[in-house]
Amino acid sequence: MAAAKRSLIAITMGDPAGVGGEVTLKALASFPKSEFSRYVIVGDFDYLRQLAKIFKIKISLTQIQKAEDVRLLRNQVGVLDLGGAEKVEMGQVSAACGVAAVDYIFEASKLALQGKVKAIVTAPISKEAIHKGGCVFPGHTELLAHLSKTKSFAMMMVGGPFKIVLQSIHVALKDSPRYVTPALVSEKLELTQKSLRQWFGIAKPRIAVAGVNPHAGENGAFGKEEIKVLQPVIAKYQRKGLRVSGPHPPDTLYYWAAQGKYDAVLCMNHDQGLIPFKLLAFENGVNMTLGLPYVRTSPDHGTAFDIAGKGVAKPHSMIAALKLAEKLS
Repeated sequence: MAAAKRSLIAITMGDPAGVGGEVTLKALASFPKSEFSRYVIVGDFDYLRQLAKIFKIKISLTQIQKAEDVRLLRNQVGVLDLGGAEKVEMGQVSAACGVAAVDYIFEASKLALQGKVKAIVTAPISKEAIHKGGCVFPGHTELLAHLSKTKSFAMMMVGGPFKIVLQSIHVALKDSPRYVTPALVSEKLELTQKSLRQWFGIAKPRIAVAGVNPHAGENGAFGKEEIKVLQPVIAKYQRKGLRVSGPHPPDTLYYWAAQGKYDAVLCMNHDQGLIPFKLLAFENGVNMTLGLPYVRTSPDHGTAFDIAGKGVAKPHSMIAALKLAEKLS
């Protein structure tokens, strides 16, 4: 299929003080130039052009007025210019950079909801910066769900041997058990089932559910969530003929998942799932939001303020996010 007829993908630039612009340009520069006409960067044109020059990234950028103009370009990457922070200090948290990052997300979401792009790939933002800039949402996932009026959504991490879905996302660990209710666990299992079938072509997915507590509660000795919530929900889906198992002890579950025993794991909190995931899939991991009316992927790393501006950021995860968005869109 000719590139001009393929689905357009929007890329948000992320926090200007982080590595988002750098890894975006490096990732795109690794693709054949004939592929450029399907991507539109939503960000700061002058800033991106400066980054390309400073880091000697061989890529030609062109300012465009509307997303569909990228189809007219040849061997150039179109940038929908929204400007940015007046002053950027690389590696520093600032309200101005947070405001700019949120502006890029708003514009990309609008393009997706209008059907002008089929997927969004989001470069990393600083949650501290967006909060300083007045954004009340914890991060990308919750903000995109709000903008699209999506009530049921989940974060799936895709990479290496894993597809990991988070029961709770950006909440304090002491608050995460509040998200382990029959209704909310059922919601995440439904989203996981649907997504594995729709996006990954797995007709009968095998989903493992992690326990909340050490040893999955040890029959109530270390906590009751497994007995009161997880076991009844899992039994309900098993009666329907679905391949859902658990609750499994979290300390051994990811070993078996890495061996291919399960198609996905539903874990109970952020770090329970993200620590094993990033151990085995840090460089090529992708964050995917389930439940949105469009495809959204992102690198699995953050703004990397410690190396921002040094030109050493690796684009592997961004490349994986772009390729997954292309595949799913």
